[in-house]
Amino acid sequence: MKKYDVVIIGASISGGTLAYCLGRQGLSVALIDKASFPRRKACGEGLSNVALDALVRMDFDVTPAMETGLPYYGYRMKLGRRSYAFASGKKTLLKGVGVQRSHLDSVILESASGCPTVSTFLEASASCIARQGTGYSLTLHDGTQMFARQLVLADGANSKNAALLGVPVRRRSKPLWGISFIMEGRYRKVTGEVAVILKDGFEINCTPVSKDRLNVTFLTGKSGVKPLQDPVVRDALLAEAMDASHFSGSAMEKPLQVGPVSAARRPYVHQSVMLLGDAAEILDPVAGMGMTHGVLMAEIAADCILSHFQQGVSQKAAHDQYARKSEQMSRTYRGFTRLTGSLLRSPARRILLPLLSATMLPGMIRKALDEDMRKSARPVSLPRHFLSLVGN
Repeated sequence: MKKYDVVIIGASISGGTLAYCLGRQGLSVALIDKASFPRRKACGEGLSNVALDALVRMDFDVTPAMETGLPYYGYRMKLGRRSYAFASGKKTLLKGVGVQRSHLDSVILESASGCPTVSTFLEASASCIARQGTGYSLTLHDGTQMFARQLVLADGANSKNAALLGVPVRRRSKPLWGISFIMEGRYRKVTGEVAVILKDGFEINCTPVSKDRLNVTFLTGKSGVKPLQDPVVRDALLAEAMDASHFSGSAMEKPLQVGPVSAARRPYVHQSVMLLGDAAEILDPVAGMGMTHGVLMAEIAADCILSHFQQGVSQKAAHDQYARKSEQMSRTYRGFTRLTGSLLRSPARRILLPLLSATMLPGMIRKALDEDMRKSARPVSLPRHFLSLVGN
């Protein structure tokens, strides 16, 4: 049985980021994922400048992924014939880069796999996980056995491993379903905004992800899924989404199903198992903060795990620190996503949208994110290619 300092189940953004951070510090890490990479994953595909700062702090070379991306500087909500800008403009903190999830996943996984002490197991899953002393023993479906001094679950919102280990979950909103497309073509005009189209019963999120691609994701309640399966209805909505984004093109691949997705939380630590990214908390998808949340949580987890293995901090103290810092970081993003999610789905949104767009909401968001960034982030000097991408 191979013994590892840390076994991470889930090799996407949060799990891969954590594996890289630990591996480059010499810890032995097993990184496991049932999927093969690169892969498409239904996602808003927006990475904020706060996450870019964090990736640079962690010494990632994400230039290959970022060079294909397209900067954004805020959101534009469209309701009927009216549209409302939220926190738009190059000075806002709600900016970043739209980048295809498959590109970013590949960069992070390649970085992690390049660490000599990181062993990667793709297209693999655990058939058995059992507590063994202060750690956990795992058996993969191919019979491979391993022991983890620290087990981390980063396997998503619908983590089967969390369910098998009895980790409790709280769901705070009704689940959403939908369809995600990558459109390929050209932009007639580049606005630097993520467009959100509000319809009766569903939303359409449009994120520019490269100079010739647009992510279009439909989100709706369960009853709204059937109409989206009608090609005539769907094509009309896709045309509306492209028009709102000043884009002309067609779907380059088959769409991906989305859902069920709901704002949900699990404890950050359960019986010495650490939970990371969406496995710990999934935010309302309309706000586009999921990838940022996963990157920041991985950075916090790495610091806390290293304090245990390298600085002699007890495992319990490290876990307490991880839970405390993750909650502090998450509070702003959770509040933002609840605010935007409830606003966009409120029956009174026709009244609230213009009022909040013109007055307090953008300022509140900027102030909250600015304070959160000052508290949690260390000073960083971004390379020139990042500065040009995010408009600093």
